[in-house]
Amino acid sequence: MGDTRTIRVLLVDDHSLVRVGLAGLLKRTERCEVVAEAATGAEAVEQFIKHRPDVTLLDRWLPDFPGEEVVARVRRVDSAARVIMLSIDEREDDIYRALHAGASGYLSKSVGRVELLTAIEAVLRGATYVAEGLRDRLDHRRQRAELSPRELEVLRLVVDGRSNKEIAIELGLSEATVKVHVGRILQKLEVEDRTQAATTAIARGIVHLE
Repeated sequence: MGDTRTIRVLLVDDHSLVRVGLAGLLKRTERCEVVAEAATGAEAVEQFIKHRPDVTLLDRWLPDFPGEEVVARVRRVDSAARVIMLSIDEREDDIYRALHAGASGYLSKSVGRVELLTAIEAVLRGATYVAEGLRDRLDHRRQRAELSPRELEVLRLVVDGRSNKEIAIELGLSEATVKVHVGRILQKLEVEDRTQAATTAIARGIVHLE
């Protein structure tokens, strides 16, 4: 890039050691300046409004609400906000949800200095950046049929080990309707039974265990 302007960065992570590590990586790029830090989603939004950083590096899991909610709130303040999600989660649905919420990029927390700067410069150009090792997973996710909100509700209860009758009572549906939903879930997940549906949902990050 010909532009040598200092890139102003907001760091958001509830672990101070992670913030220290990221700040060290950014300093070594000789391009970035950390203008603020935050440990919660609420603090992140507050610091974003106060400092209007060029890029926000955001932990996906925060104590008060998930990173996707931070992205949504920040983008309501500034629709051009550039947010790169950082996470130890590399499951395809986690990546998909982050980008669908409006994140400009998705990186592993183990990212190195060179790729971190590459990602930052890419999102500043208006591109979407996903770590190279995660792109195939994202492409595979985009090719799959989307589960409806109701199907997601049913799937979460399937993962919880509920029977069709129990799901019907929980959601106020007939057992026949639940059976139809389960059938569509199996088809969309490309699995043969409820057990496979549950394990696939967890492995892909569609459903998270508490």
